[in-house]
Amino acid sequence: MKKRTNNWSLIWNPFTRIAGWQAFGVGIVIVIISAVLASYGNLVFDGAVDAHFGSNVGVAKSLIITGISLFSVVLAMYVVGIIISKNFRFVDILGTMTLARAPYLLLAVLAPFATFPDVEQMLQNPMIVLEYPSIIIFGLISLPVLIWFIALMYNGLKISTGAKGMKLTVGFIIGVVVAEITSKLFIHLIL
Repeated sequence: MKKRTNNWSLIWNPFTRIAGWQAFGVGIVIVIISAVLASYGNLVFDGAVDAHFGSNVGVAKSLIITGISLFSVVLAMYVVGIIISKNFRFVDILGTMTLARAPYLLLAVLAPFATFPDVEQMLQNPMIVLEYPSIIIFGLISLPVLIWFIALMYNGLKISTGAKGMKLTVGFIIGVVVAEITSKLFIHLIL
């Protein structure tokens, strides 16, 4: 009897079916669309796992910041892959880490609908955010999206390298931290 495939598991780990150049192709289209849409809501994906609202975020700036963030993640996970695995392909890391950013498309679609008080108002009265329900809704949606994104990155590294256990977990955590620091540094230096 043939085992039935659980398609719901593909939400957390699509990399059992798609990786390499195919994952990169789909992922880069989603990343570009996400960056463009997010710019209309003044949202930037400014780190390995970050998304922050800014002011006057244009399409070009959003694309540059998103590109730096993606590059930092791919580079960090590639180095982690070299350390924790003997046999893997760079293109698999590139593809899985790019496609892992797909959940951010949801935040990019919602960003233009989130309204915020002025920074000066928030500094004077931080509780003013409670008067803006779109911020609260956006925040509540952001948490599961972030968890989904991190799970995709973890599963992408796992599938790409074939690593398991503590070596994979520690390598992944260090990779995310290094990618976060690297992306923030490059964004600061370039912009």
